[in-house]
Amino acid sequence: MVSVSIQDQLEQLRAGDRVKCHGLQWQVTDYSTYQDANGYETAEWLLRSGGGTEYYLLREVDPQNPETLVHWYLASEIAHPALFQPNSEDNVLLNLWGDMQGQKTPYPELRCFGKNYYFESQTQGSYEGEEENTSRITWDYWDRSHQWNLAIEAWPDRELHVYTSKVVKPEEFSDIEKGVFTPTQTQDSRSISVAQVVAASLFLLVGLYLLIFG
Repeated sequence: MVSVSIQDQLEQLRAGDRVKCHGLQWQVTDYSTYQDANGYETAEWLLRSGGGTEYYLLREVDPQNPETLVHWYLASEIAHPALFQPNSEDNVLLNLWGDMQGQKTPYPELRCFGKNYYFESQTQGSYEGEEENTSRITWDYWDRSHQWNLAIEAWPDRELHVYTSKVVKPEEFSDIEKGVFTPTQTQDSRSISVAQVVAASLFLLVGLYLLIFG
């Protein structure tokens, strides 16, 4: 019997699968791919925990780094980002989408939450998801240790997203289960749970009322 490596199993993850990372179980709720004309490409899996926390698992193929062609990351989106140049308190985020779409030279260094990141590369290519195909421009920054990444994505219609990512290894993942749920189950199960709690609370209140005043 031919054994399948954990890396091969991760590459086959699709919406509806489950995977564990450091003992915590994650549900795969979405899958998409991105590539540009220079051979750079990523595969992206949206992971969601039972508590609603979301991360992206990224598999990156970068032809500019042939010695380490494939990279894996865990990324999370910054809800309210603020980006600054060194020795400045002016948030560059306000003009960033226009700068990226206008093909301006990327800032050589940016600060986010007190951590400095340094520009490494820029990509522009096509993004293919389960619902639509579109394009995006990405500026990639790294810290000095090259363990933490800051990615800025400019999409059409003035849509801008900022992510922080950390390098991970496929061996950090385990217990992959295929097609064990539908992506809508997580939200549906939460709605059912809330409804059950409300119903139980009303039943308890009615019982207490009858006990006291009945």
